[in-house]
Amino acid sequence: MAADSVASTDRTDTLKVCILWHMHQPDYRDPVSGQTLLPWTWLHGVKDYAEMLETVVETDARVTVNLVPSLLEQLEGYRDGTTRDCWLEMIARPPQELSVAERQFLVDQLFSVNEETQIFANRRYHQLYQLRGIGAQPDAQHFNDQDLLDLQVWFLLAWTGSHLRRKSELVAELLQQGEYFREEQKQQLLSRCNEELNRVIDFHRQLEESGQIEISVTPYAHPILPLLCDLHTAQEPSPGLPLPAADFRHPEDARLQVREGLRTAERIFGQRQRGMWPAEGGVSAEAAKLLREEGAVWAATDEDILARSLDNGLSHRSQLYTIYQYDGLPLLFRDRELSDRIGFLYAGWNTEEAVGDLLRRLQQISHQAPGGTVAIILDGENCWERYPDNGYPFLRDFYLALHNDPRLEMATIQDALADSEPVPLNRLAAGSWIRSDFTTWIGHSEENRAWELLQQARTETIRDEITRALDHPDEPLSDLVRELLRAEGSDWFWWFGDEHTTAQADIFDRLFRLHLEGLYHAKGFPVPSRLHQAIKPVVKYIAGFEPTARFTPDIDGRLGDYFEWLPAGRIELSSGGAMYTSRESLEELYYGYDDQNLYFRFDQPEVLKSLCGHGGCFEVRLMTNKLYQLRYRFDHNTCKVLFEGKVVETGNAACDQILELAMPLNVLQLREGDIVNLSCYALQKGRENGRWPSEGNASFCFRGSNLDEDNWII
Repeated sequence: MAADSVASTDRTDTLKVCILWHMHQPDYRDPVSGQTLLPWTWLHGVKDYAEMLETVVETDARVTVNLVPSLLEQLEGYRDGTTRDCWLEMIARPPQELSVAERQFLVDQLFSVNEETQIFANRRYHQLYQLRGIGAQPDAQHFNDQDLLDLQVWFLLAWTGSHLRRKSELVAELLQQGEYFREEQKQQLLSRCNEELNRVIDFHRQLEESGQIEISVTPYAHPILPLLCDLHTAQEPSPGLPLPAADFRHPEDARLQVREGLRTAERIFGQRQRGMWPAEGGVSAEAAKLLREEGAVWAATDEDILARSLDNGLSHRSQLYTIYQYDGLPLLFRDRELSDRIGFLYAGWNTEEAVGDLLRRLQQISHQAPGGTVAIILDGENCWERYPDNGYPFLRDFYLALHNDPRLEMATIQDALADSEPVPLNRLAAGSWIRSDFTTWIGHSEENRAWELLQQARTETIRDEITRALDHPDEPLSDLVRELLRAEGSDWFWWFGDEHTTAQADIFDRLFRLHLEGLYHAKGFPVPSRLHQAIKPVVKYIAGFEPTARFTPDIDGRLGDYFEWLPAGRIELSSGGAMYTSRESLEELYYGYDDQNLYFRFDQPEVLKSLCGHGGCFEVRLMTNKLYQLRYRFDHNTCKVLFEGKVVETGNAACDQILELAMPLNVLQLREGDIVNLSCYALQKGRENGRWPSEGNASFCFRGSNLDEDNWII
């Protein structure tokens, strides 16, 4: 085979390609009720974890898989039957046995999938989506028992991966059937999904024992280690950043997070040397020292951290493709462009073009840094839902292409370390892979409030328990200490503030406070009333603001009269979901309407022109109960409305200082109170070269003539 011929060549000048897939879910278990409040660990376990390994086996690839211990513990709970998942319990019950509130819950939540690849691509699921309605409150009253049963089954089917769909006769038959499912079929599907989930841990252990993958871990509950060591570290990359009133400084907690992360991996997968991807690539000099002292054999972070750590910055790209060390700890620095292209860009490309583009870039690096090491590190779960067939064609062809190129060699990180002499770093800048700072988790009033609550709960419940746990490493952690570590996880802080949005933000807020409550329960203390108050305000439909009145702008591409767009609403497009992209970003759009048209304004036309390139187009996708595309061509200055790939209407557009688009309202057939979901795309030669928001959709409410009446004052 091709891999054998590559193996026979001289590999001293080949570029080692180290791919690390980071698998991560926070602890969704309510420590008070014992219930699991969100099902994402189970769902990704069915769709992604074993799926990724199947492709590794099929192509004889070599990769590193990073597993977060809080994820592993939850997988064990599902496998052992000790987990009570409130979503799965409702899905498992026949619709006729559900209460009105439970039926409404299912209608609210079981469309939590990618709309374009799952809902619109499947006739019955799309039909149910239309039945749900697009008003401010989705209504379950129109769903009969068969509708709800079909919805339960389609939600499960949407969370099956490529391998399961191809290898399971049951899944294939249900996809073919499409509707009028029976209760026994749903139970069979649930059973098959559980079988897939239950083999995840053993599959990883098997591939590590065979040497095909390396398993690394993250500190136990995915905390931002430098912030646990000292919150003031956040001001190193961000001078003047507002900090919490509480002075949180607990390096002993950080040490225990590292130790328990490594110990969990040893318990589940066996004793061996392991590296660590610190949560979000968050590093500092103090955190690196802890990692080395606790036995991590390597760590990794982002290229911008390297640029800030070198005396003269990253003056040449070849400097990135070297393994470094700081204070005796080997360090790899991820290639941001390559990692982000897989995570955020290639999903919208033809598979052959995407793989070809990635291979060409790796080949260029092999000429820049012969014998070097390139680190491609990214989320191994969330990006695949936007890829065709859950990313399988892309990954299969990418792995095979790496095998067939004599200039490139797939390697685990420890493979690369064995053949390298790390270059010492005199200093290690503090920061994460996101903007090379810590502002995602600290600085906003909500985030700072969370740190204050954490410090207060720790002060009131923790005495010498952390010191005792560190002094007795062979003893299991107490429930009290484990709850503290879980409360220190980064995920709660990720969803506080304005940067990231999710429909379940209130549940993340609640889970954080429940873990703090768990500290008081473990001590037998009364729970303070402050922990019953939400940190995050109620989620609104849009980030930004609504229009104040209907208006009709001149579509001329220029910022003319100050009052022309004054009544417009604004939608922030830079808000992300579970993933963050560092690529060039469209920050916001302005919108509004009159009786005839829906209007959009974009103030960064040069960004869009650059990303669309010659012959490319910019597209606004509008989803009501149907999907419409408002497509603008820069070279022709044309604006078309498409439905199911066909032009159904012509819009109006102009681009100069700004880009202005007008879309006839009659196409959308909106009613007052309808919710419109939208996303924006830069398309170059038919390939996606930018998407905003980076995940999910932005939304606004169409109020029609009520907008003027609601805002009329004397």
